[in-house]
Amino acid sequence: MVWSGWKDGDRDDSRRRGRVWVLQVVVGFVALFSMGAGMIPEGDRVAHAGDSTLLHSVGLKRGQPVPAVTLYDAVGRPVLLGGKQPTFSVYLSGCNTCQIFLGKVDSFEQIARDYAGANVRFFYLHKGLVHPELRNLHEPYTLRERRLLIDQYQAELQGQIPWLVDGPEGHLARIWGPSLPNLQLVVDPQGRVLQALEWSDPAALRNLLDSIFLDWRGSTRTAPPSTTARLRLADQRPARVATGPIEKPLYMPRLEVEPVVEDDDRPYFLKLRAEVQRPVLKGQPGKLYLRFDLDPVYRTSWEVSEATVRVEFRTPEPLPRTLQVLAAPARPLIGTRPAEWLLDSPSTDRPMEVRIRAWVTLPSGEPIETVQRFVISWREHPG
Repeated sequence: MVWSGWKDGDRDDSRRRGRVWVLQVVVGFVALFSMGAGMIPEGDRVAHAGDSTLLHSVGLKRGQPVPAVTLYDAVGRPVLLGGKQPTFSVYLSGCNTCQIFLGKVDSFEQIARDYAGANVRFFYLHKGLVHPELRNLHEPYTLRERRLLIDQYQAELQGQIPWLVDGPEGHLARIWGPSLPNLQLVVDPQGRVLQALEWSDPAALRNLLDSIFLDWRGSTRTAPPSTTARLRLADQRPARVATGPIEKPLYMPRLEVEPVVEDDDRPYFLKLRAEVQRPVLKGQPGKLYLRFDLDPVYRTSWEVSEATVRVEFRTPEPLPRTLQVLAAPARPLIGTRPAEWLLDSPSTDRPMEVRIRAWVTLPSGEPIETVQRFVISWREHPG
């Protein structure tokens, strides 16, 4: 038997209520999706949905002043982030090892061309290497090395937007840390946040600028160039680093390594990577892997006539004392191949200094001796 207690009017009311409920749900989802896209109209202003808890935690809430930090361009000129400026400023953080960032560069460059005649400046902001292993790049130690790196980026991307880096004091890194990926930050001339997105969004950026410069007519907008010379990560190949006779154990965590920087203008040709078997982090025996790479920004190679390399384990300052001198690397140093060691890990949980003395050949053919120091902490690197 089929229940037939409803009257036709009741049934029609129920259907109408059902349709209204479905419509409300659809409208709600559309609103949420619009907010997730970054911007939705709200009266005579634009509301930004990119103001996340993470952005709030580092002081990037909409309407809040940006901390004043001095950054530097590729030739060493200081550029102030924050504070009162004569223009609007757009900061787009990223690096040339991030496929997501590289996929948006053409859009950013076109927006910069379109607004070339407006009161707005664009900058790329280098905060750190995301995937250095994909291009055999290494984190720079000094301001000079950071400038070399962004100068290389500028040449590779062949764009008009200049790059900026943190200063030698690392103020920006201390304020924001490494946790903001591909940040998109728009700042007004008073130094206040207009837009802050954790992930760059060219469409949201263009919409915001269009809303700011409503009276500006785009007669000066230029067409995109007929050809572009973008460096695409998809066209790159990971650097081939042959390990030779070294057969590393699997799953060796990377240790925290701090360079001992004595002079910001001095070139630090070598970059150290240290890995250890996980039991060592728990005070048990295991293997330690050390690899010294020649930083490609300097275009150096090992000096064949002075191929000896001396590496020491030492106690840290203030009373450095040599604890162990390592044997020769696992294979001869030729060209730019890394200097590698796989050895029994020292039985200690205290920081240890590693000192390397080596000869390298400059691009001019001149041999030069370099001495560098690093401090290894027996903690897993957070990256």
